[in-house]
Amino acid sequence: MIKDGTGSLQPSRIVILAFLLTMLAGTVLLCLPVARTGAGENLILDQSPALPAAANSGIAPHEPPTKTVPSLGPALPGGAPLSVALFTAASATCVTGLIVVDTGTYWSPFGQTVLLGLMELGGIGTMTVVSLVSLALGRATSDTREVAAHSLRGIPLGGIKHTVAAILGFSLVAQMIFGVILAWRLGASGKVPGGAMGVFHGFFLAASAFNNAGFAPWTDSVTGFNHDPVVLGSLAVLILVGGLGFPVWAVLWVKGPHWWRLNLNVRIMLVGTAVLVAGGTVLMAALEWNNPATLGAHHPGEKLLNAFFAAVSPRTAGFNAIDIGAQYPATWLVTDGLMLVGGGSAGTAGGLKVTTTAVVLATLWGEVRGAGAINILGLRLARAAQRQALAVFSLFIGLVGISVFLMVLTTPWGLSRSLFEVCSALATVGLSTGITPSLPVANQALLIALMLVGRLGPLTIATAWGARKRRLVYELPKDYPLIG
Repeated sequence: MIKDGTGSLQPSRIVILAFLLTMLAGTVLLCLPVARTGAGENLILDQSPALPAAANSGIAPHEPPTKTVPSLGPALPGGAPLSVALFTAASATCVTGLIVVDTGTYWSPFGQTVLLGLMELGGIGTMTVVSLVSLALGRATSDTREVAAHSLRGIPLGGIKHTVAAILGFSLVAQMIFGVILAWRLGASGKVPGGAMGVFHGFFLAASAFNNAGFAPWTDSVTGFNHDPVVLGSLAVLILVGGLGFPVWAVLWVKGPHWWRLNLNVRIMLVGTAVLVAGGTVLMAALEWNNPATLGAHHPGEKLLNAFFAAVSPRTAGFNAIDIGAQYPATWLVTDGLMLVGGGSAGTAGGLKVTTTAVVLATLWGEVRGAGAINILGLRLARAAQRQALAVFSLFIGLVGISVFLMVLTTPWGLSRSLFEVCSALATVGLSTGITPSLPVANQALLIALMLVGRLGPLTIATAWGARKRRLVYELPKDYPLIG
């Protein structure tokens, strides 16, 4: 099942299988009665929700038509239904953050701890952790090393063992530092329980931000802290640090901040991230500045703070400090773009990735200019990278188009909200305009599939079960069809 034509293990299939097994284990744990608080949403067997009157007029309503959550599948007495546990486990493993039930009121401390573990495994990488354990026990095989190398491709540290240990250490140190800061700040705010639970909330939030997961251990994400620069600033730093990608930090650690020594991946990530954050902040502020339901009620300093956070979070953490559902449709389109671009490769972020987007844009611009070679930031771009970027981009856009069509066809939410939901799932962001809990189970299954594809990469999934690479001993005649 997971061997190629030569009988050896295929790394891409191993990674996919590891994610699926992690998600399955999380689903089983979340189905247990101990994972639930016994409170929270009323759950109903899945029936496609009736179209509200507003939907028939072509206007998407702001509030869901029902406060109940469609669910399907067996449930242990006092436990979560299978569909709810599966969706939540998939969202945590894929570090997305979309939810159909409220994390703070529905899941018990045990359930939230399960979510924390799934976020860590999904963010740092299931195979990274598996490889580390195998190496630590001295049982690493050539297949284990090959799978680890596939998961950590692009990281220039010597030896898989040292690379995996460095990633794990870097991740834990970053989360520990900001976990302490957040635990202190949350406790001082008086808005969350103190004591051990307050400390847990601080570290839960830090892990969720670093892994770009977007889960918050209370009802309203971080809207209760939209005036607090320490909380929002800490989360933004963690999102950016995790979202840049481990290869970027590895290169910076080894070669230092000398521009001429940095490879093209690092150059694109640093410049692209700065442009996207700055541009996103300006657009968010300009579009929402006078919206009384979002930024309008804040003073100028808080407006800029929340505009900055609204530009950082879609890449690809999923926290919201202002009401996403109350934003203007034009702002949703900007957020859609930020979500689809995402963060860095081989890190905790999702999306197309900044490098992929930059390569596609540079290739298109080069074709328009008729350039013989594509140059980016002082380095020439390999043609193989151009083909791969265009393949990933095409698969992403194709998936978005098909999924939005299915959402619009089967739900009453209209194009804008459906597009937002699909982009959020495929880019593993977790932001929502508020419709996720009301989606029928069939649509929840669609979002689960999108989250898996987005986290693992469409090209990885396509090639894992695609045709095995063959060396041809001949070439077919070359011809040029009409283009454009």
